[in-house]
Amino acid sequence: MEGTIFSLIPPIVTIAIILITKRLFLALGIGIAIGALLYNQWNIIDSFVNVYHIMADVLIGDGKVLLFVVLIGILSSLLYLSGGIYAFSEWGVKVAKTRVQAQMATMLIGFFTWFDDAFSCLFRGSVMRSVTDKYQVSHSKLSYLIHSTSAPIALLIPISGLAAFITSIIAGVLTDTEITSYQALEAFLLAIPTNYYTITTIVLVFIVAYFGINVGQMRRDEERAVKEDILFDTKRGKVPGSEDTKLPTRNDGKMADLLFPVLTLIIVTVISAILIGRSSAEGPITAFDVLINTDIILSLVYGAIAADLVILTRLLMKKTSGEHLKISTFAGIKTTLPSVIILFLALVTAKVISSLGVGNYLATLIDGNLQLAWLPVIFFVFAAFISYSIGSTLGTAGLMIPIGAEIVATIDVTFLIPVIGAVLAGTVFGEHTSPLSDTTILASIGSSVHPIDHMVTQLPYAMLSSVSSIFGFIVLGFTQNIVIGLITAILVMVVGAYLFKMRLNKTHTLNGEIAK
Repeated sequence: MEGTIFSLIPPIVTIAIILITKRLFLALGIGIAIGALLYNQWNIIDSFVNVYHIMADVLIGDGKVLLFVVLIGILSSLLYLSGGIYAFSEWGVKVAKTRVQAQMATMLIGFFTWFDDAFSCLFRGSVMRSVTDKYQVSHSKLSYLIHSTSAPIALLIPISGLAAFITSIIAGVLTDTEITSYQALEAFLLAIPTNYYTITTIVLVFIVAYFGINVGQMRRDEERAVKEDILFDTKRGKVPGSEDTKLPTRNDGKMADLLFPVLTLIIVTVISAILIGRSSAEGPITAFDVLINTDIILSLVYGAIAADLVILTRLLMKKTSGEHLKISTFAGIKTTLPSVIILFLALVTAKVISSLGVGNYLATLIDGNLQLAWLPVIFFVFAAFISYSIGSTLGTAGLMIPIGAEIVATIDVTFLIPVIGAVLAGTVFGEHTSPLSDTTILASIGSSVHPIDHMVTQLPYAMLSSVSSIFGFIVLGFTQNIVIGLITAILVMVVGAYLFKMRLNKTHTLNGEIAK
């Protein structure tokens, strides 16, 4: 079953159940069961043992991510208790005086949280939700704004943790294929303008926010938020963070109650990342070596612990009651617990599916004898499907970049940069639309919306950017001109956005009211 067409069954079944039933727990559980049974030749006992070991590996290897989510949940509740979030909200409403400005601010902050996409999703959602709620921006719209400016921005800035990992993959590939035309960092930088999906996504999210282009369920969610002041779908039950407004809060909260813990989180994270990176590297090291060798998730955990201690200290200094501290702490844990479980199951599902060799099977379908002009678009499509199936940007890049390098090294090395850009573009698109992606779930947690609602509302925009990218990569392949390909992708995206806008006008939506 490994490395064959049967390896596609678990991801397809999982995704189909999610789309049909909207029940993530059920879909992930069935996906895990089918994947384990296929891997173990339908032996139930072996499958059970296999899943047990995978779950243990996830807890050991990825437990830091789960812990970070819980710590951020506690931090959010304590910040609410301190009155710091309310103070920031009051200030934010004075600065961002319209719905558009509130949405723009949410996106722009992404350029200041570039160093980690997971942190960007959680932090901006927790902080900006108080501002966007004032302007009745639906939580599904908030999650789209956040998710679409997290990983895309991190991949456009070469000193982010995500960029460092990708560059290290490229370095290994260049060594293995004996390609000497480029250095690793040089190849990554040159590939940035060929990452058409991330570029068109960032441009599109600003267009959507400014012109109020709300498509499908996003339109319904936004209309409900404006007309009824209902910011998320209450029919699906409680969502992470929805209990915040029921928690006690101090009346003497200051902006400092928010800024000090947040600055502590950032500063401790950065210092921890540097120290970990320096201790893991050998001999003379550069800043880039530190980025490659550090553990950004562990650094974030240290930062979150420090931030929790800072806000707790400030609350104790203000003589906050122990009962309120206990209620807020447990509320922070309680509200994130469902999403932690979903994230855990998603990570397990991704590992089970990966063990079946779905990526290797899809990679074998790429024929090195194909016309070179089609390589960029082919690698984009395959990377997108693999990333969608396993929910991992790094896992997909680690698989597809070496395959692309092997092909171009033997045929035409000038296609290396377009292939790297196409793979990275495909991995981000797959991650943006996959129910198995950690950032999909983390963006939902930060924005306090059900993951399924976030996925459904983000999909039309992700599809528009992906179609635009396909046109761009086809033009790039046949012209071998990165700029012409990028212009093509942006033009197709703009035309698509305009058609969205025209369709909304014809169906008498609340475009003007919602946008402003």
